[in-house]
Amino acid sequence: MELDAYRHIVQSTETKLLGFLRTFEKLQEEIQFAHVTEAQQRLQAAAAGLFPDLTDALAALTPPETQREFHATLSEAAAALADSCRLFLSGSGRQFAEAFIESRNRLCRALYLLYEVRDQLPGLAAYWVLPEALSRLAALETRPAGVEAPVGLLQQPRTREHMQYTLYVPEAYSPAQSWPLIVCLHGGYGRGDEYIWTWLRPAKSNGYLLLSPKSAGPTWSVLNPPLDVGSIQAMVEEVCTAYAVDRKRVFLTGLSDGGTFTYLAGLSCPDLFAGAAVVAGELNPMTDSLLRRKQGITLPLAVIHGVKDFIFDVRSVRQSCDLLKHIGYQVTYTELPEWGHALTYSINEQLVLPWFESLT
Repeated sequence: MELDAYRHIVQSTETKLLGFLRTFEKLQEEIQFAHVTEAQQRLQAAAAGLFPDLTDALAALTPPETQREFHATLSEAAAALADSCRLFLSGSGRQFAEAFIESRNRLCRALYLLYEVRDQLPGLAAYWVLPEALSRLAALETRPAGVEAPVGLLQQPRTREHMQYTLYVPEAYSPAQSWPLIVCLHGGYGRGDEYIWTWLRPAKSNGYLLLSPKSAGPTWSVLNPPLDVGSIQAMVEEVCTAYAVDRKRVFLTGLSDGGTFTYLAGLSCPDLFAGAAVVAGELNPMTDSLLRRKQGITLPLAVIHGVKDFIFDVRSVRQSCDLLKHIGYQVTYTELPEWGHALTYSINEQLVLPWFESLT
């Protein structure tokens, strides 16, 4: 197949994938587990004519010699997306949560593959950055001369000091300046290499490093806070040693169980963070001793919660915020009338990051 004909087919594929990714992302942020069937119907409509037609079409193609490696990566990503869609549509009842997690893992596998070959997929460029940054994409992707530090999405293994974590370093990173860092904690049964995708666009668009840790267990060590607190501290120190991080702009945030642990980690080592944002989390009783001695009283806190949250009742969250304010903590509370308990793409972009930036 000639190169021009092949690239034309790829361009058509990009358009279809961009629409699917945006729809799937929106569904994962808006999903309410009492209305799973409605979400599945929306995804089925978005995927109509895409899977398995796309994967079959890619498999039938014979790409030009120069495009074979790229084609293999694109085909693998499309297959992972097809699996992700199938798993999401297959779950029902109590089994849906498990299907959702597996679907999410396949989706993220596809995202890593697509990001790896993003320079050959310009039609997906708008997916990796915020709209206002799209005109600056070339600059955001340009590596300064002489910079040898690894950049992009990096997987760091577990050590004696910390669990494994995923790190994003902006492609335009240079040690000639100091860079802000966001530590983002996944929800229960999640992973750092999965949750980091909810933060990639705002970080890439605004020049932030991202550190997305994996908890020591299936979720964060709420009953033994030092276990994961120590791991997070070690990760932050490792990143700050390897990169030019502005230690006055290290921020902490987390979703669900990660939000609950944001309270514990933030108040346990308040000098490490410039602000902590709790999303869909609760103030756990394990914070009592910290609150009684007013530890971290100067640490700015943001709490974001959905009225339709079916895991952590919004009434309890309101009471916790009132308690924190009564004690003297600096709390900014935002309530989302239509949101439940789900992923946080637009919340991170429109609420959490602007709040972090307001602190500096």
